[in-house]
Amino acid sequence: MKSLAEITSIVKLSVIALSISTLAACGGGGGGSSTGDSAQGSVSSTSETSESVSTNDSESTSDVLRGQFLDSAVAGLWYETETMSGFTDALGFFEYLPGETVSFFLGATLLGESDGKIEVTPLDLLEVADHPDKLQNILRVLQTLDFDSDPSNGIEIPRATDDYLAQFSMPLNSAAALFEASSVINDIVSTVTNGGDLKDALDSFMHFRETLLSDRRNTTGDIVLNLLNTTWDAEITSTACSGEAASLVYNFNVLGITSMGTHELRVDESGDSCSTARTGIFFNTYETDALFTCANECTAEDLNRVSIEETETGEDEVTALSYDADAGAITIAVTTMVGDDSVTTTTVLTAR
Repeated sequence: MKSLAEITSIVKLSVIALSISTLAACGGGGGGSSTGDSAQGSVSSTSETSESVSTNDSESTSDVLRGQFLDSAVAGLWYETETMSGFTDALGFFEYLPGETVSFFLGATLLGESDGKIEVTPLDLLEVADHPDKLQNILRVLQTLDFDSDPSNGIEIPRATDDYLAQFSMPLNSAAALFEASSVINDIVSTVTNGGDLKDALDSFMHFRETLLSDRRNTTGDIVLNLLNTTWDAEITSTACSGEAASLVYNFNVLGITSMGTHELRVDESGDSCSTARTGIFFNTYETDALFTCANECTAEDLNRVSIEETETGEDEVTALSYDADAGAITIAVTTMVGDDSVTTTTVLTAR
């Protein structure tokens, strides 16, 4: 029998592998080339030392819009539209006119194209016909080329790096194994990173996922808890089940929440005894979870709140969530009406 840790690892890796494949297959909002391996002639202008932006004189500058390229904010990425071209600035911003398509390059390699919009990520550069590994290949090379090798504080592609990349066409739209083994990729990594390694595929995807979660939240509050990559032991008790308890383990990984164990204490029809129910492994994403949607950017308001919902029988169900930072504990108390009486089920999560 596999241990709990082994089961957790299998579930996590399986879900991540499935998500990478699914995300790549779905494609993004672009309308460009499906090869991702050729560039336009104007890429040679990446040797300039300042931002180079050209605008059609017939267009009013008031029509110019700004977008941001994110895998963290990516600075120093060459872009082109029908009327403009230049490098993304220190915060990853680029400019375009309404209705334009934006093409993004690393040296001589076209990463892909997207409709001009407020935010563009590598997901938007994918086409349905692309190889499923193209997404992770783009993520890995962007994070590998980062000037300080720390994508958590933003990704900066130095101008000298982009100049060097102008002599190569990277095989981004290929299987990951072929991408890793490519002499072009190995030469680039060896030269640009002074003998470093290509970023790990899983680590690159995890970083990208964290970026997407943070961007979705876009909170301005003080962050008090990052749930990602944490494990919590949980115990469930109920006022209707004296002396009974159920145990769970919560794993908060980059994709969502995996809970393993017994999820419910159920009162029998007579109301005289309780039994455990819903034993197994369950998974939920942060986007759909009612309690922990804050994921990697949980504020005090996220973790200390009360919500009221109506049950199928028309009764109110009150959920109170509270966080004790000193004790490293999260308490979830759900109170429902059973006849004229109320029953409170309490789940206490304790950080390992």
